[in-house]
Amino acid sequence: MANATQHVRPKAIKAGIFIRFLASGYDLTILFGLLFIAFGLLTLVDPTMQSIPKWLQYLLSCSIAFAYFVGFWSKAGMTTGMRPWRLHVAMLDTGDRPSIAAAGIRFVALALTWIALGATFFQMNVYIATGQIDRPIFAIASLMPALSMLIMILTPQRQALHDILSGTSVFRTEK
Repeated sequence: MANATQHVRPKAIKAGIFIRFLASGYDLTILFGLLFIAFGLLTLVDPTMQSIPKWLQYLLSCSIAFAYFVGFWSKAGMTTGMRPWRLHVAMLDTGDRPSIAAAGIRFVALALTWIALGATFFQMNVYIATGQIDRPIFAIASLMPALSMLIMILTPQRQALHDILSGTSVFRTEK
């Protein structure tokens, strides 16, 4: 019997692909809102954004995304988009919330996967519009998201590539 000072973890099941995509949609919507606010404030300083170098704009975008995901994963074990679906990111070996380092590794690997997915869609749109495609870029870009999803389907813990690299997994708590 657990005493009052011990923390009892709720029962959890492995999270599937579809529910993780739904949570990602929520998170991307929230992230877009945060970026909109940040760049809206920047336009108060420079309405045309011509004096702000592109690299600084990219750095700001990446920093906001990093702070959002890594901060929520390491402090709460879930992002705002994961809450309605009762999803939690946890270290696979201990069940604890990921450290900032593990959450950072997870973020970088996940970001690379999403960038590759975006490049794949971009190349598909170029092909549809012009009939031409850069085959090496398309092949490389489409390989990473496909590999990550295949790994998620095949691993017993339903870990995507970014989860394996960071030692984490996503679980769904029961009601």
